Amino acid sequence: MMRRAGARSCAALGAAVLLVVLAGCATAHGLGPARRTAPNAAERAAVERTTQAFAAETGDARLPWVQLWTSAQFPPAMQRCVGDQSLGQLSVQIGLPQLSLSYSIVGSGSWPDEAEAARIVARCAAATPLDDRVLRIERGDWDALYSYELTTLRPCLLARGYPVTRMPSRADFEQRLRAQHPWSPYDTVTVPTRFAWYALSDDCPPLSPTLESAVSTAAAG
Repeated sequence: MMRRAGARSCAALGAAVLLVVLAGCATAHGLGPARRTAPNAAERAAVERTTQAFAAETGDARLPWVQLWTSAQFPPAMQRCVGDQSLGQLSVQIGLPQLSLSYSIVGSGSWPDEAEAARIVARCAAATPLDDRVLRIERGDWDALYSYELTTLRPCLLARGYPVTRMPSRADFEQRLRAQHPWSPYDTVTVPTRFAWYALSDDCPPLSPTLESAVSTAAAG
């Protein structure tokens, strides 16, 4: 009798341990990989390029960047930032694809003066970094870019509830690239926080690893 009871106890203990192990595996699987909390190399490079386009020390970290902006998004995002920070007293002129920034004071008051205007524009340049990697993709990789955005990136963004416009025809897509005004599935995507950007851009990278490598190679050359 004692022997049989002991056997039952061992079996029950083994089952309990198995359930704990399985529960632990299910919990770990549900958590998934840890989300990153720091910018990657592409993001750091984008912030640096945009900031260098307006050579001034910001001296102010109150306007951290939230996401990388496409070529279509960047001009209105920059203008909106400058307008908000200057209470409508400044206007910016933006040149692409060779990124250049200039500004003019449109108000009639004494504020902002030239020094404050420069600080506002510099802060906004740091807060709205331009992702210009697509502009540096060689013609031979345009087919791969079109395929990636059509079959992978656009469906990925749509699956996560973000609005994405209809993919242009291949001819229109290439014409926009030649004109240095590319279409991107990210053109209509905005996120509320940088951590939301980290999660989205990791799940739906703006470029595939192969294209990312092609951009790096072109930049090195």
